[in-house]
Amino acid sequence: MNIRAFIGALIGVSLLSLTPLWAQSLEKLVEGAKKEGKLKVGLTVRWEEGGKPGAKKFVEVFQTRYPFLKVEYERVGGSRERERVLTELAAGKVSYDVTVLSETQVPTALKANVVEKVDWKALGVTAQHVHPDGFGVNYRSQLYGIAYNRKLVPDDVGRKLSWEDCAAAKWKKKVAMDTRPRHLEILWQPHVWGREKTLAHARQLAANQTIFERDRAGAMTKLALGEYAIDCGSFYSTYYEQSRSGKAEHIGFTLAEPIPVNLGDVVFLPRGAAHPNGAKLWTVWSLSEEGQKLLDEVEGNGSPLVPGTQTSKLIKGKKAAWYEPQYRAKAEEILGEILEAIGLPVVR
Repeated sequence: MNIRAFIGALIGVSLLSLTPLWAQSLEKLVEGAKKEGKLKVGLTVRWEEGGKPGAKKFVEVFQTRYPFLKVEYERVGGSRERERVLTELAAGKVSYDVTVLSETQVPTALKANVVEKVDWKALGVTAQHVHPDGFGVNYRSQLYGIAYNRKLVPDDVGRKLSWEDCAAAKWKKKVAMDTRPRHLEILWQPHVWGREKTLAHARQLAANQTIFERDRAGAMTKLALGEYAIDCGSFYSTYYEQSRSGKAEHIGFTLAEPIPVNLGDVVFLPRGAAHPNGAKLWTVWSLSEEGQKLLDEVEGNGSPLVPGTQTSKLIKGKKAAWYEPQYRAKAEEILGEILEAIGLPVVR
C-alpha cells in the first residue's frame, strides 16, 4: 500500500470512529427496511384531526423520507381497541409491526411476553422517551390545564384560575372533569401535592357536586355551549383540536401551575412482527425533531423535550410536574384512591 492509500484508509477509519454508534445502527435499519418494503402501523393519531390531515400527513412525510417503505395505517385509539390488540397478541396474532398500549397495560403485556425488547437509546432516542422497562417509547405528550367558557368566566379571571379553584365553593355545580382525572394522579405524587392534599381536594370535588364526563372532546363542546363554566384537567391537545376546527371561540385555556405533564402512550414492537426494521425506523423517526414537530402540528402534543414544540414553549419558565415512571406504573392504584375519595361521581 502506498503512502497516499494508507493515509486515505486511516482517514476513513477515523471518520467511522467519529460517526455516532446510533447513526451506524440507523443505517443498518434502513438497509433492513429496504428489504422488507412495507410496514403496518396501528397508533392513536386519527387519520384526520379537525378536518385536517393528522396521521395522513405523518405517513406522507415518512414515505417522502423513506420512499422504499409502503405504510399501511390504522387507528388504535380507545381502551377497547388496545384491549383487542393485547388479546390478539396473547393469542399469537400479530396485526401490526408497531402499535400502542396504555401504561396500565404494560405489566400484562410483559408478563405475556408479547413485546420485542429494543435498545432504543442505541438508536438515538432521547433517554426520557424510553420506557423504563425497555417495553417501548413514549411519543405523545399531554399538558393538563383548565378550560373555561369566556362568556361565563372573564379572561382576566380565567387566566388566573388555579387547581384549588376547581374545588372552590364559588364554582359549585359549574365544574366538569374527566372520569379518569389523570392530572390528579400527577399532583398526587409526593414531590408535587402529595397523597393527603390530593385526596382532600378529591373529597371537596365531591362536595362541590363536580360533574364527571366520559368524553373529553364532548365535555369541551358542552363547555363552549355554556353547560359548564370550567373544565378542570383538560388536555391542551383537546383545546388545540377545537381551535384548529374553529370551535374554540368561546373557550379560554390556562395552564395552572404546577403544570401536570405526562409523556403518554407507550409505542412498541410486538414480538414476531413481520417488518421489524421498518417498525424501528418509524418509531425512531416519530421521536425525531421532525416527527415531534409534525405531531405538534397535527395534534398539539409534541414532546416538551423537543425545542420549538408548542408544549416546550408553553411550559418554558413555568413550574411543571412530570409524571414520574415509578408512579405512572401505579396509575390504576393511585386513580382508585382518588375516585374512592370522590365517591360515586355523577357520570354523563
